[in-house]
Amino acid sequence: MRLSLYGRGNVKTIVLGRKPLRDYLIEAVVSLNRDADVVEIVGRGRNIHRAVNLYNALVSRVGERIVIKNVEIGSILVKNRRVSYIKIVVQRIS
Repeated sequence: MRLSLYGRGNVKTIVLGRKPLRDYLIEAVVSLNRDADVVEIVGRGRNIHRAVNLYNALVSRVGERIVIKNVEIGSILVKNRRVSYIKIVVQRIS
């Protein structure tokens, strides 16, 4: 956890990998219910669509208790190759 640049509270960053989407969904919901005010969902390369799917699943799970604060797309250099990424920043509404 780290301090939020998006207003208040703690930030939890979830970087999607090979685990089932359900595991990341549970991690996001638990983080929002406990101590994280902001959750960053990061998908790189082939996991970009999984980041969007995770956001949609999160919205269907918690409904109107969250709001999108920012969506960032771009590319980073990893081992001399450009890798596209998406970062979806979601904030909990009190």
